[in-house]
Amino acid sequence: MILSINHIQLVAEKDLVIQLRDFYCNVVGLTEGFRPAFERFGFWLYIGDKDVLHLITPKKGDERSLQKSSFDHVAFKTGNYQSVLKKIESLNIYFEEKPIPGTTAHQIFLRDPAGNRVELNFD
Repeated sequence: MILSINHIQLVAEKDLVIQLRDFYCNVVGLTEGFRPAFERFGFWLYIGDKDVLHLITPKKGDERSLQKSSFDHVAFKTGNYQSVLKKIESLNIYFEEKPIPGTTAHQIFLRDPAGNRVELNFD
């Protein structure tokens, strides 16, 4: 029985891992927190006391192409719409807004430094 999603992991070269950490902390609002002393460079990002996004460098000899993926986007339930919108606009980050039909909720879609889509949901 599945209880919840534990975390999402993104793999990238070190410079991009750092850019991803900065984006997810400074734009999306996650916080960097404890990460065990694994061999590979990386960060664990948190919502409150829960690690939800792991950012790491590839294993030595990892033959996977970092360009091939079926990953589409990650979505975060988000608050403070006006504040988030002002921050995104002040950083000159391209985004698209989409209302959710039949509700007062809406979504903002943007891309992280690796090109992954990020969805911010507002009630």
